[in-house]
Amino acid sequence: MNDLSGVTSRVARRTMSWPLGHWYWGDAICVDGLLAAGGILPEARERAAQLLRFWVERVPRGYHDALGPGAAIASLVEQGELPRAAADRFLESVEALPQLYPGVPTLEPHLPRFRFGLCIDALYHLPPALAAIGRLRSDERLIDRGAEMALLMLERLRFPGGLAHWYDVAEDRNNEVAWSRGAGWALLGLLDTAALCEERAARDDLISAAAELGAAVLDAAGPDGWGPVLGRPDLPRESSVAAFYLAATRHPAWPLPNQRDLHRPALDQLLGDIDGQGVFRGVSADVLPTWDPSSYESFVTEPSPWGQGVALRALAALSEGNFVPGLPIGAVTAGQAGRPSRR
Repeated sequence: MNDLSGVTSRVARRTMSWPLGHWYWGDAICVDGLLAAGGILPEARERAAQLLRFWVERVPRGYHDALGPGAAIASLVEQGELPRAAADRFLESVEALPQLYPGVPTLEPHLPRFRFGLCIDALYHLPPALAAIGRLRSDERLIDRGAEMALLMLERLRFPGGLAHWYDVAEDRNNEVAWSRGAGWALLGLLDTAALCEERAARDDLISAAAELGAAVLDAAGPDGWGPVLGRPDLPRESSVAAFYLAATRHPAWPLPNQRDLHRPALDQLLGDIDGQGVFRGVSADVLPTWDPSSYESFVTEPSPWGQGVALRALAALSEGNFVPGLPIGAVTAGQAGRPSRR
């Protein structure tokens, strides 16, 4: 574990230099990753809080606020490291979003590409954030709303091959592409939401959905890892999926038996893809939704907040364990969050 701690510190230090605060898709997991690494490198947690204070104090309000790290904001407000106004601002930004369909808003409605659709990434961004802020406020309806939003998103993203990258309300259909990085987003989002929805009726449904998706991710692993589309190990390897897999299987809400035969190769891939400067390489750049399945088969890679963030979540889970954005470190023990709820 000492070696993992060193790698975690290296990745965290590199990530700390990135200026965030004008939020975009994937920035939330970057902040979550810095918080997760805080048990190993305390400066990483302080950097996360600093970025969020800058956002609250200096950044003009806008639609981008709803892509902020809502669960992390709730956690830092609870710990007294952010003003309560930070959680209020995030929630107000979500309330101001137009409804794509009942119970689910559209993120970035000011951009033509996103204004009429739902990206699978939203499962990571919104449901855990609402549940975490609900816990902060002791607002049971808001906690339930986060859980219900996750389940409503799943309804529109499901297709016979798994979960699609994109649902379009104008077409009233999804694009039927099981984008592998998107599966990672959804899996961690479901697990985080389940861990935050303690004793809620919807928790069993969240755990069941996570188990189904987790099994699909496990089944899709090829000899060299995961391609950019689940079930296509013949395609070039998408580095981030190994990190999502490791973070998910060490999550306190993980509902399936761990497959030891996959753990070592996934860990070797993760460590091998982190360079000497702490950059997680081989992660796809921004993947925009499209109706052409072949467009997912090749991709550009570049350093990204989402790559750094999921690497940190995986590394911290392996070293420290039991991190859930929105909960204090150690608040959930392994296996507790995956237990059935009491109805």
